Amino acid sequence: MNKINYKQAYQKFTKGLSPKTKDIFDRRFGVKTGSPETLEAIGKIFGITRERVRQIEEAGFNHVRKNNKEAIDAIYADFTNYFSEQGGFKKEENILEELGGKTQKPYILFLLTLGEQFTRVCEKKDYHYFWSHNESPQTKIKETLNSLVSEMQKIGSPISGKDFHEKVALKQRLSEQATLSYLEVSKRIQPNKEGALGLIEWPEIKPRGVKDKAFLVFKKHGKPLHFTEVASLIDKMEYNLPNKKTYPQTVHNELIKDARFVLVGRGTYALSEWGYVPGTIKDIITKVLKENNEPLHKDLVVEKVLAQRLVAKNTVLMNLNNKKHFAKDANEKYFLKGVQGKVQAV
Repeated sequence: MNKINYKQAYQKFTKGLSPKTKDIFDRRFGVKTGSPETLEAIGKIFGITRERVRQIEEAGFNHVRKNNKEAIDAIYADFTNYFSEQGGFKKEENILEELGGKTQKPYILFLLTLGEQFTRVCEKKDYHYFWSHNESPQTKIKETLNSLVSEMQKIGSPISGKDFHEKVALKQRLSEQATLSYLEVSKRIQPNKEGALGLIEWPEIKPRGVKDKAFLVFKKHGKPLHFTEVASLIDKMEYNLPNKKTYPQTVHNELIKDARFVLVGRGTYALSEWGYVPGTIKDIITKVLKENNEPLHKDLVVEKVLAQRLVAKNTVLMNLNNKKHFAKDANEKYFLKGVQGKVQAV
């Protein structure tokens, strides 16, 4: 883009306006204070209705357009090229930063508002303020935003920026730059600390509370961990505010009541999605024996239980010798007591 002094352009374009109209423009776009004022607030200052302020503003715009057509067209040619490069739209905050920075913000806002070919789309629950060129209808942009979210819901877990472009954006035929514009505007699709993209409601993207932060620790390390280690790792991964410490007992209390975590040893937890199941050692032995169609040797029972629990072999054997629940046949193979047809003499 051509280097433009937007402040000088604003001063030139508003030079022939009445003092009242100029003052309204200054207030509307935050020229003097840096903070734009609403129609209603300006109306109260001048003792007129917000509708009257809007009428004065529109009359001022018409005057500027009529008397500065050539200079305005040159600026808007640059703006149009910029929007085209961005995919037809751009988050407002990013436009202002990229085109001129903080000092130029009021004047760029004025020029965008003056341009009838540009539309400001107000912030909503799912997206930030953005501007679009009329060649890129805002309805289409909103539809595409929703489609991107739907595709992420199907995927179900965070993905890299590269995978997002290849697996999600290309289905919408989006260029890399257009994809970036959508990601900037979207409130639903966000990056996490590692740079992976996902939906804001996913714990991997925006952890809520100790249990979500613990979940991310387990996902990152991929192995069972003691709750004291989990507390330490939460702090190391900077999921908390500065100087806020995670207490081990709080972690223990949260993990033990959340179905995503399974107690697999003394104070040691793992994720249920890794195949670990809840229950006591006796419960695990019962499950192992139920899942087999024939009695099992104690060594095989121990092996299967130790795949689920971080305990000593003797702990498993002690539970296996519970004659109230388990029995063994003539071949020293174990079965559930009371289950018929399992004992076979050889």
